[in-house]
Amino acid sequence: MSPKVVPLVCVASAALAFEIVSVLSPKQAPQTGLRSASQAPEVASTPISNRNLPASNPQSPPTPREASPRKGSLREIAIQSEGAGSPAQSRLALMESISALKPEDLERMLAKEAANTDFYRSSRFDFQFAARRLSEIAPEKAAALWLQTKSNHYNVDVLLLPWAKKDPQAFASWSVSLPPDAQRAMGGALGQLVAENPERFTGIAPQLKDSPAGIVGAKSAISAMIAKAGKGADPGDALAYAQGLPEGSMRTTALAEVARWPGLNLKEHPEVAAALDSLSPAEARRFLPQITAAADSLPRGAVRELALASQISGFAKKDTQAAAKRVDSLAGTPDYAPAVRGFVEATAAKDPAAAIEWALTLTNQGNQGAQRAAALEKAAAEYFRLKPADARKWVQTAPLTPAEYQMLTGRSR
Repeated sequence: MSPKVVPLVCVASAALAFEIVSVLSPKQAPQTGLRSASQAPEVASTPISNRNLPASNPQSPPTPREASPRKGSLREIAIQSEGAGSPAQSRLALMESISALKPEDLERMLAKEAANTDFYRSSRFDFQFAARRLSEIAPEKAAALWLQTKSNHYNVDVLLLPWAKKDPQAFASWSVSLPPDAQRAMGGALGQLVAENPERFTGIAPQLKDSPAGIVGAKSAISAMIAKAGKGADPGDALAYAQGLPEGSMRTTALAEVARWPGLNLKEHPEVAAALDSLSPAEARRFLPQITAAADSLPRGAVRELALASQISGFAKKDTQAAAKRVDSLAGTPDYAPAVRGFVEATAAKDPAAAIEWALTLTNQGNQGAQRAAALEKAAAEYFRLKPADARKWVQTAPLTPAEYQMLTGRSR
């Protein structure tokens, strides 16, 4: 072998030996500070993976959102709870998250929701549950929030109800310190409280004697009794309840509400008839079916006149001739004027000319004058609608006062 070849053979042999050793030896991870997956420390669950964990498991590692829910909002908590599993599990997770909040956090979150422009946002379950929770643990805070949101959102009375149920006396004392408009607004919450259990109202009725909310409570109590009463039930307990309330508008409202008792005969209960008579005509319209059926039993006054007009109107729609005879039989009595008005209201659309003649049988003085004006306005409006030419001709020669002419035509004669 040539001396020049020997060095080349040695170098080639060394390179081959190095390659063989590399293949047979286990590879080592490069020393760059990185670790393999098996050597890396365990990382916290991501929000996505953590949604599969039961919300009630205390060992479940919190997600970043769960770690600081008080920095978020009710809406965020609700969205986060939706991934807890089934709908029932999601709702349970939501309830647990809300129950863990401090009063000040609940108050802040609810206030944020109340500032939402969606009027019905407060009807969502998360708001409702949070509102009940706040009212249970910090009723004064919930009441203060109700004052701010009562006119801007639907169904926020839940902020008051738990407090009202738990401590009616404290609730009533707070309510009477409010401005009149706020007292009227809280009537809805009081009505719900009393409707569930009328006896809750008796203990706080004296405190609410002069409150607009007290009137709502009295009405709600009787309404609840009526709802539970079966056909033919004795109204004795409801009457005793109403008469046991403080004298004044509260008692009157409750007694008037008893008129709705199934099958109640107003002739047998003059105290109920008297309560109805004390109402304004606008208020009495709520009892129109009851007072119409017992018009003759009511004391003379505006409510009796309303009832009688409704009664005669009903007769006239069924039998005009019989109703006319009934009206004639009342001539010369205080009942004649409202009877004529009721007859005109029922017949004006069918025969406006005849209805006008009936209206003109009333004088234009005193109470008859008011009934005459109302009847004329109704009859003339139908006359102009059905026969405009005849109506224009009639109005020029009709025996009308200047005020009546102005009312019907819009101009002076």
